[in-house]
Amino acid sequence: MKDALKAGLFRLSPALAARCGVQFPLRAPNRQFLEQQIFGYLNSLPAGPGRPGRCLFLGMGEYTWHYPRLLKADFYSLDMDPAQAQYGVPGRHLTGSATEMAAFYEPGFFDVVVANGLIGYGLNDQAGYERMLAQCHAVLQPGGLLILGYNDTPERAPFPVHVDALGLFTPFVPPIPGVDQPRHPMRDKYHHVFLFAQRREPDAIAT
Repeated sequence: MKDALKAGLFRLSPALAARCGVQFPLRAPNRQFLEQQIFGYLNSLPAGPGRPGRCLFLGMGEYTWHYPRLLKADFYSLDMDPAQAQYGVPGRHLTGSATEMAAFYEPGFFDVVVANGLIGYGLNDQAGYERMLAQCHAVLQPGGLLILGYNDTPERAPFPVHVDALGLFTPFVPPIPGVDQPRHPMRDKYHHVFLFAQRREPDAIAT
């Protein structure tokens, strides 16, 4: 389906466009890895007792609109830009900052938080990054999974990016083919890196 036709169908009826399988994907290796390998791994995880799993995706756009259809988990999203709400699931998208998400969600509400492409695109300093980590810890259940993606260049990440910076997360190696460490570089022109971590149990955090 041609891009103009897809865009027109989306503007006419997002629900109809979804039923027709309309997508606006980014053709980049890191996006393909996210949509295929990482989402495939998440879809293989068992749901929590008595309910489906819940996934929070931080940052939405045209190219992420089809993500709820790729994941089995209940898909929630958060973005600072009100214009991006059209790409979220109705009733499960909120407008707000990733550094304040605990104000919007109950503690331990999510099984997975995906923060891909925030660093260097609004989350531009270490203090803001650490606030986001603390907020992710607040909304994840103990043992919940944090997936962080960013372009590892001085322009986009001028500060050290470590998921265990505050002692709130434990680096984690997911059983994804080709992934053998918590920090997985894509080695593409964007120097994109994925980091994987699990929320620490409360009694494992040093005081």
